Amino acid sequence: MELRAAVIVNDAGQARPILESLSRKGFTGTIESDPQAVLDACKVNPPDLVIVEEHLTGMTGIRFLSRLVSTCWTTYAILITDEQEESVHQMTEGLGILGYMRNFEDTASLDKLLDRFLAMSRRNH
Repeated sequence: MELRAAVIVNDAGQARPILESLSRKGFTGTIESDPQAVLDACKVNPPDLVIVEEHLTGMTGIRFLSRLVSTCWTTYAILITDEQEESVHQMTEGLGILGYMRNFEDTASLDKLLDRFLAMSRRNH
């Protein structure tokens, strides 16, 4: 089973550590800079996972997640944010995210979240 992930960020160069973690865990990852294009694509062929930067150009990561839930509720999400844990929980309540990572280099948190996703995915298939 091939798992697909979309990484939505402003600067594609910053996403390299994320793509490396995704690859190690068996995901095919693409980098996207247009959150609306990703939402449109989700209607036809949703990825298994999205990783989204909080401070996007044109749409906040929180707004993206809100729209993702209503567009494709089966796609899991991870938020990249430097907010404190309590604030993240308040901002993302009801959005069903797997969790968050502090920055692009926080691959330890990302790896734990990917492991959680893979464990849930195995149970559902």
